Amino acid sequence: MPMLTRYLTRLFLARFLLVLVCAAAFVIGLDLMANSDDVMASRDNGALALVTYVALRLPGIVSEFVKIASLLGGLLTLTHLIRNSELTAIWNVGVSQFGIVGRLIPVTLAIGALQFANDDQLVPKTSERLRIWAVGEQDAGRSRNTIAPRSATWIRVGEAIVRIPLGSIGDGQLRGITIFERDAGGELLARVDVTEADYRDGVWRLKDITRREIPANTVSWEAERNWDVVLDLDTLKHLTTHPRNLPISQVSRFARGSERGPWAPHHYQTWVQVKIATVFTPLLMLMLTVALAQRFQRTGHVEFLFIGGIGLGFGYFIFNGVSLAMGEVGLLPPALAAWAPPGIVLAIAGSIAFWHEAH
Repeated sequence: MPMLTRYLTRLFLARFLLVLVCAAAFVIGLDLMANSDDVMASRDNGALALVTYVALRLPGIVSEFVKIASLLGGLLTLTHLIRNSELTAIWNVGVSQFGIVGRLIPVTLAIGALQFANDDQLVPKTSERLRIWAVGEQDAGRSRNTIAPRSATWIRVGEAIVRIPLGSIGDGQLRGITIFERDAGGELLARVDVTEADYRDGVWRLKDITRREIPANTVSWEAERNWDVVLDLDTLKHLTTHPRNLPISQVSRFARGSERGPWAPHHYQTWVQVKIATVFTPLLMLMLTVALAQRFQRTGHVEFLFIGGIGLGFGYFIFNGVSLAMGEVGLLPPALAAWAPPGIVLAIAGSIAFWHEAH
């Protein structure tokens, strides 16, 4: 029934966009109330600065609200169908709950794919622009992970641990870095303080080097020498960026361990899985609302549909956040941390749907 598919798609898409636009506008309004003075003071043309700021903030805000808009859009769509007795008519012509979900799979997957593209392309670029602009609290690496230091970032390069001051990162040059050399067992061998490091022709050149041998308790000095490590400028640029604001290609590099970021590999591995799982979130929210609609359509109490749908939906968001946090710190395998919450929602929605189909 192509006509029914178009009708359901139009209903869902209109309500999804309405919720998304209203939520984004509300958050942008609050953001401007808090930061508009700083934004306008940062540029000569205050009005243009505000427009630029809104354009840079919009991809991140949209990314945060897509899953909520999918949930509320599905609930509003099913409420409309129930109030106008259209859902009963649809079921009476032989279209089951699975048939309704099947007709909306293309639009939900398209929404998920667009969110993935937004997170992978727009969010990293706009977040970097905002960080450079230094207006508002835009450093996700600091706000989302309290373990990440504010004054410096720490990375593992081979067996060594390197401390890099945040202010020195950029333009192919580092200043004031400290290298803690270790053996294969993790025992500290030496502390190397470097005044300056330049990246030229794929090689790091260290200058003004003070080396303190820990076991021997001796101090030596060198004017300069090469630093034989695999640490290119592209990797260096992303050292202080949280995986949430990195493209999946860069997150995958850190996840494989071929490039060392400030977080452990399992932290990045979890975010690789999460970014992929995000594509299916709108579909999961729709399946949940359609399954609940069968239960409350018989009573006509759409308010209970909203309460139940919002309760289960936000319960999923909380559970997903807890699971993500456990994956970041290594308490859960990355794949389980990312896919367990969607799997549980799928099982709940499927159980509700099958129960009503059987009865």
